[in-house]
Amino acid sequence: MILKNYLRTLPGFQFLSDTDVEHVAAAMRVDEYPNGHVFIYQDRLNQDLYLLLDGEIEVTHYGNTGRYYTLKTLQPGEFFGLPSLSMGKPALASCTARGPVKVASLPFSAYLLLYQPDSEIGCRFQFVIATQLARDLHDRHDTLRNLLAQVYGGGAKPAGD
Repeated sequence: MILKNYLRTLPGFQFLSDTDVEHVAAAMRVDEYPNGHVFIYQDRLNQDLYLLLDGEIEVTHYGNTGRYYTLKTLQPGEFFGLPSLSMGKPALASCTARGPVKVASLPFSAYLLLYQPDSEIGCRFQFVIATQLARDLHDRHDTLRNLLAQVYGGGAKPAGD
């Protein structure tokens, strides 16, 4: 797989020039990881932006009841690690490989260089990040709606209501 071609297929990347996509791809490292590999630990600062290329990543939260809760299962094409990386705060959830996975990672130093708002690539890269954050917010909204429907009766509501 050629990473720059894969990036071109993702939401938001259509606004980046070919040179911009080449810069992003050159800054990323692609590796394969085994089942159970933990990319992000809850309550620890995240140091990389990750892009799932193949496989599944389980996003879990260890609650104050002493149980793990699965919040989401990521599919190929999804970035993860954004909230902790962008805000510089510890992660609120853990991200763990569910089966073998292939993941591209962008180190924090490269993320900061690409995210500069006073450069053309920075503005376009921010749009890519905003696109993923909007998807994440939509997923959290649906999860909350379903949880509230379970708590207050009526079962789960269809997404988008």
